[in-house]
Amino acid sequence: MTDAIAASTRTIALLHLAPRPGEIAANRHSIEQGARQAAARDARLVVTPELAVSGYGFRDLIGTGWIAEGQADLFAWAGALARDIGATLVLGTPEATSDALFNSMIVFAPDGRLTGRHRKINALRVGSESWSTPGDRPTVIAVDGIGRVGFFVCADMYSPRLVDETAAQGIDLLLSSAAWAPGLHGPSGEWERASSTTGRPVLVCNRTGCDALDFDAACSVAAVSGAIAFSHAFPQPGLALVDWAPDARRLANWRVETVPRA
Repeated sequence: MTDAIAASTRTIALLHLAPRPGEIAANRHSIEQGARQAAARDARLVVTPELAVSGYGFRDLIGTGWIAEGQADLFAWAGALARDIGATLVLGTPEATSDALFNSMIVFAPDGRLTGRHRKINALRVGSESWSTPGDRPTVIAVDGIGRVGFFVCADMYSPRLVDETAAQGIDLLLSSAAWAPGLHGPSGEWERASSTTGRPVLVCNRTGCDALDFDAACSVAAVSGAIAFSHAFPQPGLALVDWAPDARRLANWRVETVPRA
């Protein structure tokens, strides 16, 4: 990386956490720990995994009534956290409207405002995700200091059409939160393909730990030009940091730190 590019880089933090199903307070504590650790490394964008607030298999343990009941408090907490760390926070959480529940990424700006959301489109209608309603549109959000970001949740990357429709809105970077374990239905080239067809880097914030599945070998990755450029998988929760040069649309200098378990 040249000196000019290095001077204009922004650090992006992927919180490779181990959310516990149904343990909302513990998961919030883990997110806050990771976000503050990321801020100490000058991260400008902090991303959490899919359903980081609730864990993946929460429904059978605590139901879904808490989602709407606690949403105002949750969003107030997340906004305050984003403001405290001075960074954009992408929160993976169940989301409630007056008539539906969604598997969402909620975006909070550095001043604490809720500035956008992406609702998982390729949501499973059986098993651990059967509580959620599929989203109905691609999402691109302008993120302070980062650029125009296309948002995906996990299996949304299965769909070349969704990738194309997102890219058509004009993007600098593709970003996915995930709870995507390797195995029979695990990732199989979707991230690499998206980086190749769009000509833009793909960052994936995956998770670890045991939930409805064993996620210990699940990878958080950066895909560039059709190949995996960086990857991290480890049973211990971690903080993956990567430098992003917005003007050059280039990722570099991947490094990982451990994060204490909640």
